[in-house]
Amino acid sequence: MEHDGGSIFLLPVAKEILQAHRNVVAHLETDLGIEVENVAIRKMKYSFQIWSAMMSFKSSNNQENQTFTDLLGDHGKPVWPSWELIKWTMRRSSHTLPAIALGITEMVTQYNPKANAKLAGMARSLQAEVVELLGENGVLLYPSHPVLAPKHHAPLGMPFNFAYTAIFNILGLPVTQCPLGLSKDGLPLGIQVVAGPHNDHLTLAMAQYLEKAFGGWVPPGQT
Repeated sequence: MEHDGGSIFLLPVAKEILQAHRNVVAHLETDLGIEVENVAIRKMKYSFQIWSAMMSFKSSNNQENQTFTDLLGDHGKPVWPSWELIKWTMRRSSHTLPAIALGITEMVTQYNPKANAKLAGMARSLQAEVVELLGENGVLLYPSHPVLAPKHHAPLGMPFNFAYTAIFNILGLPVTQCPLGLSKDGLPLGIQVVAGPHNDHLTLAMAQYLEKAFGGWVPPGQT
């Protein structure tokens, strides 16, 4: 799967990342003689919304999950993100702008329980779909991030791209990140390998295979 399907919150996948993905597919088909299926999972388009809703949704035992603002409080009083935003403009906040923005997003979503319940149902449906797709011995190849390593502070303008990895945390699926060398500008390329529940050994085996095939981690900046 080459991208999330076109979320309005996330940037499109960069061409070099797509090409690295396709190089992996081509190598698997040529070297192992297998047919790699290109899939489109429609609900992945809502990865950020699902993640945001599930971060504050009740768990299976009807207990409230620890909120992001609780975590920002570091075992103390929960952070009030609106006040932190004001402090940030005066350089008095100890939190980053993306963290504050996520805290605000979390608070906003809490005021729409109907939408949250719908997204929670979508999360369960997505998990079931992916688990059924992968079965007991399948893996999913998916971009680790839609863009190449950005410059300092650039993520402030694209704060939700983390959803490419965060969605699998919410779904509770094992993932291994696999380096695939460097881009033409010497920036790291990679892909993530996803498997069904408790099948970490499959993602690790694929990671070892790709390390041998593509050279593993290379220090950034080398050409």
